Amino acid sequence: MFDKYADEAIEAEIWLKGREQGRDNRNVEKALDMLADDEPVEKIVKYSRLPESKILELKQSLVMETRK
Repeated sequence: MFDKYADEAIEAEIWLKGREQGRDNRNVEKALDMLADDEPVEKIVKYSRLPESKILELKQSLVMETRK
């Protein structure tokens, strides 16, 4: 027998994870746009709310992509 409250808790957790993933994707897109405009890393961190390490990783991936 299934517990109604456990099922609701699982559904809520899945919904929250999806929402968080969507927010993270928007923040990455924002950071990529700002990198393309040559904005300083500190400014990108502030407005994207991503850690500096993630910004630097994205910057490196853009550099590698342009070399292809």
